[in-house]
Amino acid sequence: MQKLADKNFQLLKTNTSHPSLHFKKIGQSKQLWSVRIGLQYRALGREKPEGIVWIWIGLHDEYEKLLKKR
Repeated sequence: MQKLADKNFQLLKTNTSHPSLHFKKIGQSKQLWSVRIGLQYRALGREKPEGIVWIWIGLHDEYEKLLKKR
């Protein structure tokens, strides 16, 4: 998973619109961002002045549970 995450984060740096990433803002505050890491994983990042700081990576099911808690 680490290699796939690294690959996708590099792709994100060059093409935020790439369809495989499903890069999008999450929630009402719009300070959280989500990106797909393969078919099973998602990563969450928080928007900061210096850019997006990635704070979590895990299985899609765990991602859904986290979003429901918000």
